[in-house]
Amino acid sequence: MKKHFKKIRPRHRGAIATVVTSAILLAAVSIIGVMLLGWSQTSIAEQKSELNDVYDTRMNKLGEDLIYENIWFATPSPSGGMDYNHLNVTLGNVGLLGLNVTSIQITNVTGTNNTVITPSYDFTDAGIPKSGSISLNVTYPWDVADELDVLVFTNRGNQFITQVVVP
Repeated sequence: MKKHFKKIRPRHRGAIATVVTSAILLAAVSIIGVMLLGWSQTSIAEQKSELNDVYDTRMNKLGEDLIYENIWFATPSPSGGMDYNHLNVTLGNVGLLGLNVTSIQITNVTGTNNTVITPSYDFTDAGIPKSGSISLNVTYPWDVADELDVLVFTNRGNQFITQVVVP
């Protein structure tokens, strides 16, 4: 007599596949979540650093303050030296921080035409410590009774202006 074997199929095999699939999906979502969290932390740290830099720059800019202590006009010296009219600008630092003067611009505003005779006089080593002062010599072809705007620029981007009349 022949025995017939009945094939037995596991009926719970579908449940094992669901568990494995769920575990794989959970692992993938966890990995993606950790990666996104790491990316967002570095992004936030970069933004915080940039914001701190902008804040510090603006606060340092507010800490700068200059006064014009004296401006005097000189003519060419007969013994040589300066061959043109020039003026000497003495600046005092009354701000909270040291500063660097980068350029001085002189504008002749006599009459109705505001013209810049010379674009600017650049300085590379014109630092003024806190509570200090500096005198800078500028060659400028001034005439008697000229009204001049003297505009000073600092390396932080501040501008300080005064107006003088040549005696």
